[in-house]
Amino acid sequence: MRTMIQFNAERWSERLLKKRKKLEKRAQRMGVGDPLAGSKPCDICSSRVHLLIRCVVEEGGSWKMVCGKCWPDVSGGIPDGDANHPHYKYGGLWKNRRKQGK
Repeated sequence: MRTMIQFNAERWSERLLKKRKKLEKRAQRMGVGDPLAGSKPCDICSSRVHLLIRCVVEEGGSWKMVCGKCWPDVSGGIPDGDANHPHYKYGGLWKNRRKQGK
């Protein structure tokens, strides 16, 4: 059986957790939150970025999300690929809409 002190302590900790979440959401809305919020990792180098290029790199391969630094290596620097990258297929861009700052 819980005592009144335990009940109040649990309730107090729940309130603090709720307030912390509200403050984090407010910071995100104001643009001063976590700078990596909403970013995704590149499938090639695993760096977290705010803009990824969706493409197929291998024959019959699945779609990969590639950052701007890795893109020239997988495409040859040409949007439709070149003779050295015959299986490359462009599939569009993904942009982080929750990016913080400017």
